[in-house]
Amino acid sequence: MKIFYSVDEIDPGQDTVLTVGSFDGVHRGHQRILEELEKQSRECECTDALITFHPHPKEVLGKTEGKPIELLTPLDDKLEILEKLGLSMVIIIPFTPEFSKTRYQDFVKNILIDRARMKKIVIGYDHSFGRNREGHAQELEQMGNKYGFSVTVIQPFHIGNEIVGSRKIRKFLKEGNVVEAAELLGRRYSLSGHVVKGNNRGKILGFPTANIQPAYTSKLIPARGVYAVDVLLDGKRYAGMMNIGNRPTFNFDPLTLEVHIFNFSGLIYDSNLRIEFKQFIRKERKFSEPEDLKQQMIKDKEICIKI
Repeated sequence: MKIFYSVDEIDPGQDTVLTVGSFDGVHRGHQRILEELEKQSRECECTDALITFHPHPKEVLGKTEGKPIELLTPLDDKLEILEKLGLSMVIIIPFTPEFSKTRYQDFVKNILIDRARMKKIVIGYDHSFGRNREGHAQELEQMGNKYGFSVTVIQPFHIGNEIVGSRKIRKFLKEGNVVEAAELLGRRYSLSGHVVKGNNRGKILGFPTANIQPAYTSKLIPARGVYAVDVLLDGKRYAGMMNIGNRPTFNFDPLTLEVHIFNFSGLIYDSNLRIEFKQFIRKERKFSEPEDLKQQMIKDKEICIKI
């Protein structure tokens, strides 16, 4: 997959079929757009390309209500997924306050047509773009008539009665509903991180854990509690259980992410790994004694092993 990191770098080499958007999560609704993108690019012998923005526009425009942004797929995660899906080209436009003032007409003419050589564009039903999000499908179609490109609008993708969307997936994850989130994503929700030094409380209880520092501060962390997970480490997959919380039995520490890997005894401090969330087991609880916590962890492990 070819990646361009600025407008000035763009050199597709041939005409393109484009889509544009943040694509946070690269969920099944997004995947439907990418399928149509690939189909149309094959038919016209063009390059299929996606234009996205970094940092996320909401972060730059201060639309996170003063809270840290919570992304399903920070940029590196998004690029990895897009490459696995077979996309040919990604154009990453640095999103700045100045760029946010670009009129949609200038964005289409100067970037999509003149730089990216767009012949067709595929967008979602709710797509808007340009200064104050003034550009929509209707405006694109009018410009297409003027400049000779076609516009395809992909209708909402439903699973049951749910429209698949990033907002709904975030809601599920904040509730601990990782199974429902996975159904909308088309894969398990995952989190990459680095193993950092802990206080060995898990080891003392007979459940040695790896303390995880997430690779991205912008990554959405699921609801606090215990989860059945898979751990991807050094090319191998292990079952495990993870706790996200403040360790209330031990005087409320800062938020920690700890994973106990089943049937594993190696030293992994300073390693990088990935956690895939399989199922929520229970909420975090405060126990009267560490021994009570240990007995609960034994029960949690028995449940996780069966998943």
